[in-house]
Amino acid sequence: MSLDSITHPILYSTLTTLAYNVNMKYYGGLHYMWCTPYFGSNFQSPHFTVPPSSSPLEIYDTLRKEIEGSDLHGTKIKLNRMGVRRGADIMAKRGRITEEQKREIHAIGKGALPQQFRPLLCVISRIEAVPYYQKVDVKDRANPLSHEYIVADLPQSAFDVIRIG
Repeated sequence: MSLDSITHPILYSTLTTLAYNVNMKYYGGLHYMWCTPYFGSNFQSPHFTVPPSSSPLEIYDTLRKEIEGSDLHGTKIKLNRMGVRRGADIMAKRGRITEEQKREIHAIGKGALPQQFRPLLCVISRIEAVPYYQKVDVKDRANPLSHEYIVADLPQSAFDVIRIG
């Protein structure tokens, strides 16, 4: 289902404070996010699902719990560290950042303290997101029936950031 055809006015995503700050400093305030029109995974539908690994609420809670519990074996922070570095690799390959900036981002991603991965809930206007939309292949979704979207190079003006609790 394309982003144009959904009826929900809002999309949700969870971003870490570190990723947000890297996007602001190195990528001109443009953001790359996986998002869904459903905030949580705690509802039943005969047509689709939002698995916990794609639920903005579940991702937010998992990050928060890993930070509060000083969980050295938690996976969300590790995955976000890798994602920040992978994003820098892609941006350097595209010529959007220099090799020196890529090395800086790698060092930041590797050395960031767990507290720098505090989760931020992103509330995105679906209409504002349409020009930045990229389709997620079924094979890349957390569940083949889930509604997952990518927005790339989304400006800060297209979404609000909320810290819960």
